[in-house]
Amino acid sequence: MQNYRRAGQGPTVVLQHGFLGGSGYWLPQIQYLCPRFDVIAPDLPGFGSSGEMEAPNSIDGFVAALIGLMDALGVAEFSLVGHSMGGSIAQQLALDHPDRLERVVFYGASSIGDIPGRFETIVDSIDQLQKVSIEETADRFAKSWFLHGDSAPAFDFCLQAGKGATVAGATNALEAVRGWSADDRLGEITTPALVICGDGDRGTPPQRSMRLFEGLPDARLAILPGAAHNLHLERSELFNQVIGDFLTGGM
Repeated sequence: MQNYRRAGQGPTVVLQHGFLGGSGYWLPQIQYLCPRFDVIAPDLPGFGSSGEMEAPNSIDGFVAALIGLMDALGVAEFSLVGHSMGGSIAQQLALDHPDRLERVVFYGASSIGDIPGRFETIVDSIDQLQKVSIEETADRFAKSWFLHGDSAPAFDFCLQAGKGATVAGATNALEAVRGWSADDRLGEITTPALVICGDGDRGTPPQRSMRLFEGLPDARLAILPGAAHNLHLERSELFNQVIGDFLTGGM
């Protein structure tokens, strides 16, 4: 079974990290949400403390892993916060298993995997991954996730929280994202949704989040100032308030 963190009581909220992330980088959100929710933060196969598990090479495979974990934990319905690649997983899950979702947050997410305007193409990311260590790759990516790069206060925390990924797992994940799109099916996602991003996001430019929002029939949009791709660590208090309000039905 995948590794996961769990805390709190109440309706279940799943916090799903993205590429080179881990359950540990949700600690500010777990602490904020657990007084009102049963919070589950899984490590995706191939990442974090699930690093030794074989990672799927499709978004469908990652959805199956998440649904399998929820089944094993006896969780029938839940709200889902999906970050970056986790946002792709959340969209596909909303399409394939709408009966399992109560609310969904697409955070730093796009409706297509190979994102125009990304800080580098996925092909380049895959190529670089084969040439350098996973630690060097994580460092390079994480610098792009913060407005102020490796001088950001949460930079080292982010790197530590994402440790455990393997080159094989990261390569499979990039291949999964590269071949995925929900762009022509957004109108089928009827779960109440929040699309949230930072105004300085270089991994998923805000224009892509806006495109996602515009395609959803029941969605809210929040573009928060002064943050990049890891908005939940750069502006934790503001991020927590916005998603907490949405998850409790306040938006």
